[in-house]
Amino acid sequence: MSSPGTHDQWIRKVSLIVSKASGDGLDLSEFRVRFSVNQSNFETPNNAEITVYNLSDDTAKLIRNEFTAVTLQAGYKDGAFGIIFQGTIKQSKMGRENQTDTFLKIFAADGDEIYNFGVVNQSIAAGQSPEDQAGAIAAGMGATLGYVQFDTALQKNIRGKVAYGMGRAQLRNLAKSGKAQWSIQSGQITAFPMTTYLPGEAVVLNSKTGMIGLPEQTEEGIKITCLLNPKIQIGTQVQIDQASIQRASVSLNLKDVNQTENAFPPVTADGFYMVLVAEHDGDTRENEYYSKLTCLSIAKSAPADNSVKAAG
Repeated sequence: MSSPGTHDQWIRKVSLIVSKASGDGLDLSEFRVRFSVNQSNFETPNNAEITVYNLSDDTAKLIRNEFTAVTLQAGYKDGAFGIIFQGTIKQSKMGRENQTDTFLKIFAADGDEIYNFGVVNQSIAAGQSPEDQAGAIAAGMGATLGYVQFDTALQKNIRGKVAYGMGRAQLRNLAKSGKAQWSIQSGQITAFPMTTYLPGEAVVLNSKTGMIGLPEQTEEGIKITCLLNPKIQIGTQVQIDQASIQRASVSLNLKDVNQTENAFPPVTADGFYMVLVAEHDGDTRENEYYSKLTCLSIAKSAPADNSVKAAG
């Protein structure tokens, strides 16, 4: 199990790079940076709001006019450190927080152009596996394929076919057939069933590894707050002590209490969950530096043999 201690989580480290279409980049890591990143295993693109303080007017205007992409990494000097957001700058604005501090606020999205404008006109030959079909659709959308896994009952297509139209609709149909959910993560198409998880060790969350407070059972899933952890991505497997979960309250005014209890996502006996939503909030000068997770129970077994991870 992956379980760094809190002694590895106390010297913050943040890297913020903005870049042009040409590939030229500008490193803003030495400035005060505040960020709020929202990731999920849903179709809608992930997004981030990043605020950089006290840039010169010339630098701020240059970023607004010429820079189109942003990469945000966060973590700790002597611990985990990695990308928590990578996407396209959609909008930015300059402002003043008080008499002495100015800011540039960047609004960015991950894969929104792929999602909104990815049109497919691809011929898919007979005998293609579901993963091959996903790869063909992704290529037609101008995207690359990340981790993809479908239900083993979904077989190779018997006849050739044409994938035509919006790529998101094609992926939606394929994922539905394979009992999976697809999304865009760091510009890559991913898909896997809601009852499984990405390959790799589970991230153990408890008071010694950065968990804050107690997990809570809600209608959306098991809610967990911890110190910011870049190892936790969408689909990551986490393990918590199921006995510490605060169970959802059920109204006694309802006639069928058992039916109401079943409406809440279940709590597992072994404490293994898949991360469905991850919100990373941080500030290099203030206290906030947290990951807020919404998780679902998973079938405790290795990912299926037909899962693939594209090279790179």
